[in-house]
Amino acid sequence: MSMNTLTDFLEQAQCQSRVYDLGRIVQKIDNSEFQKVANNEQAYPYPIQQHAFLAITFWQVAAQKEHFVWFLKMPLDEQGLMKITAQTSFIRMVVEAMGENLTADVSDKTQERLASNPFVFKPSAEKLAIFNANMNSVFVRPASSFYPAVQAYFSGSIDNQDWQTLGFQGFADIAARLDYDDNQKKIIAALPTLPEQPLQTLCLCLENQTNISTELVEKIIEQAKQRLHNGQITTAILLLRAIASANAQGLTKQLLEAQFSSELLHNADWYITIAGRCWTQLQDETLLNRYFEALATHQQALFPQLFADLVAIPSLREKVLKQLRLTARSPALSQAIGLLFSGLKPTT
Repeated sequence: MSMNTLTDFLEQAQCQSRVYDLGRIVQKIDNSEFQKVANNEQAYPYPIQQHAFLAITFWQVAAQKEHFVWFLKMPLDEQGLMKITAQTSFIRMVVEAMGENLTADVSDKTQERLASNPFVFKPSAEKLAIFNANMNSVFVRPASSFYPAVQAYFSGSIDNQDWQTLGFQGFADIAARLDYDDNQKKIIAALPTLPEQPLQTLCLCLENQTNISTELVEKIIEQAKQRLHNGQITTAILLLRAIASANAQGLTKQLLEAQFSSELLHNADWYITIAGRCWTQLQDETLLNRYFEALATHQQALFPQLFADLVAIPSLREKVLKQLRLTARSPALSQAIGLLFSGLKPTT
């Protein structure tokens, strides 16, 4: 049997698997969708800089062994398709290192050879903590040793100023377990008085979760408006990120639209956040146009980078390209688009 794709390899090794994107947010990719991606039947849905950043966890049910994980950075072609040649090269390197039994015990030397594979990448500590928390929750495994202290903090049994010893992993655990231990209620009660640092850490973990309750989303929006009013710009942006994946996308849109009438229009991180975390909101072509108009007016130097990022996302590509053909646009947007095609750098 030929093994040209990652899914071929996992199937031949008789492994079950789950695939997650780690590039933008930590999110599951359905196996059926990933098989189409691996077979070049569709573009990779969440590209960053012409690469797919993947976590593939796999296991053999019959062997009853632990789960294994590959963290892969796979190149994409100009159409966003995952390169078959790269997949084949990765497979060949793995087979050379350990054979076709992917769950066999491996020596330290073999581990070193696998780690030096050019398609392997090391996630940031934060992404790794979030991925581990999600995996433990999904597969009904215990949370980390950092979880009890963070849960006690949100329960109010620890003074809210005593956050310095809390581990990031514990915040990731509580975000991954919103439906357990009354965690959503505890977070809602704690939100109004949380210091900036633990609130920002919580936001970074919540942005990867879909099952945030409507009540919690509403309280996060209240905090976003309050913190912005207080001049806590970074926190206000992170509170938008916190609800980027929430099921209540209508509420996320309301907050985003409100922020278009704020001083955040002058903040580069806000535009980067929208492209990197809230890109699904830009499916609304009116909002997409508003975004590009504001970007061209207030952060023109970022325009080429963020335009290239958004046009590479398959679900947005046609809508982004349509913006180039609009006749009703501001002089600032016309100039930004002109510079995009000329290859010249903006002056601001």
